[in-house]
Amino acid sequence: MITGVIRYQGGTLVVELPCGAYELAEHLGSIGIRSPASEILAHGTEQVEVKLAADEPIGAFILANLRDSDTLSGVNLACQEVNRVCPFGYEEFLDMLDPDPQAGFNRYAFYKPYETLPPSTAGGMKFILEESRRYHSTMENYRTVCEAEAAEDDRNIREVNRIMESGEDEWER
Repeated sequence: MITGVIRYQGGTLVVELPCGAYELAEHLGSIGIRSPASEILAHGTEQVEVKLAADEPIGAFILANLRDSDTLSGVNLACQEVNRVCPFGYEEFLDMLDPDPQAGFNRYAFYKPYETLPPSTAGGMKFILEESRRYHSTMENYRTVCEAEAAEDDRNIREVNRIMESGEDEWER
């Protein structure tokens, strides 16, 4: 999703985000960084040079929302959360976040009636995290409705089967 190139005291680290929090700490430690990732700004510091690049649209969107105060652990957490709530791809999530009026089809528009949370007004990685929660909530609401409809269909099918097996006609009841 996002590739980070981090330089510190002559050492260079290339890390793929998201990764586990302990894994990120271990990677940073491999080039001598003992500070937690939550203390290292995603744009870097005087001592730590950080360059982040995206290899896909979702990563580019996350990076486009970086604020000066966002940290490496914040970016990593945002990437982890987006991966968690989008197990089948990022298209609907991106359509929710930044609908393209020129596009012929907005994949998220189908799910919009199932939204219960308002859009985030936050910035930076907090925005990504809040929007991930909104997307997840919407998808869970949709899943719940689908399961309820499937259960209703099952009940109707059982009733039809019962009537057919009993040999009675519906109008005879």
